[in-house]
Amino acid sequence: MTDSTGDQRGTYRRVLANREARGMLIAQAASEIGDQIARVAVALLVLDRTHSIFDSALVLALTYLPGMLGEAALGSLADRYPRRAIMLICDALRLVIVGALALLTLRGSVPLVVFFILLTISEFVSMPFGTARASLYPDVVPDRSEYVTAQGLSRTVHLTTQVVGSIAGGALVQLLGITQALAINALAFAVSFFIIRWTVSERPTADEAGTTPKRLVDDMVVGARDLFGDPVRRMIIVLGWGSALFLIAPEAVALAYRPEQSQLVGGILLAAVPAGSALGALLLPRIPLRDQLRLLLPLAALSCLPLFATSVNPPPAVAAVLWFVAGVLQAFVLTVIAAVTILTQRERRGRVLGLASAGFNVATAVAFGVVGWIAQLSAIGPAKAVSLAGAVGIVMVAVLRAIWPAEAIDRAL
Repeated sequence: MTDSTGDQRGTYRRVLANREARGMLIAQAASEIGDQIARVAVALLVLDRTHSIFDSALVLALTYLPGMLGEAALGSLADRYPRRAIMLICDALRLVIVGALALLTLRGSVPLVVFFILLTISEFVSMPFGTARASLYPDVVPDRSEYVTAQGLSRTVHLTTQVVGSIAGGALVQLLGITQALAINALAFAVSFFIIRWTVSERPTADEAGTTPKRLVDDMVVGARDLFGDPVRRMIIVLGWGSALFLIAPEAVALAYRPEQSQLVGGILLAAVPAGSALGALLLPRIPLRDQLRLLLPLAALSCLPLFATSVNPPPAVAAVLWFVAGVLQAFVLTVIAAVTILTQRERRGRVLGLASAGFNVATAVAFGVVGWIAQLSAIGPAKAVSLAGAVGIVMVAVLRAIWPAEAIDRAL
């Protein structure tokens, strides 16, 4: 990547003036709002049928499980095939799958496992889409400082869509029903498809074209060696993966925090952390990347503190504020993403980013399951489960602080 401005900041105006970057951001917003509506709708369907906090959290965990294979094994597709084409194919497939989900809700006798399977397939298809988009961004915005700003905008869009999707999901289910909510979700993928087709230019493959099952496995091994053979990227990604527990804890229990209240309240609580993180992702790019990396561990530790206050079981409005503040401090994840991308060669970007994202999805799925299970225990409950996750986060950051390669990270950039 070029670095024409050194440690100076890129500007949102220059990034948004880029037609391709602007189109990718709009398409991302459309598809990710649809994703989140589907997650909330199916989770609420499960909660309504089973009245189980654990089962509801399990639905949210399932949306991250496809990343174990989808991004780790298929990440190299973004290196072997045109990245724009991958995004278009994934949008078309998700339109069909979620449309089928909407139709099935019209039949009340359909087992919940069918919804689990279709939702999992949809999430699986979204994995190559995300890797292709992330790998394409440095080509669309080649200047390093502007790339960091563009990545901040992309992260903000990602988190804002979780906020909008969570609230819209709860509201749409309450006002219109699950079928209509999923139908709107399917249309969102059609919007994303046409925006990408009209605004994003096709580019040649980054590496040798074509793939086979054996090459997919070989690419995954190469990506793992590339990522973990570098002590700088290795430590940065370990922090990113390890932070999943306290990053996701409030979302794991949000829908069941006050089950006696409306579904809209659950949606608002589910949106609190992403809303804070969206604001943090807008603010953090104002700091040069080198300084962002120096703030990684302090921000990770500080983001755990608001979670402790949840142990007193505050009312939903107070819990939402606490989780919002935690989300603002969790913006350090943006720095993790940007640093790993910048330090990875273009021709290996898909497989490395796919593996990195897959690891985070695995950690997130485990976190959803563990926090949901702990919250189900009568002696603990949702509020204390969140505070326990914050305590674990503080311990993790303290351990990493003792082995953190600060000088090597500074030299790498």
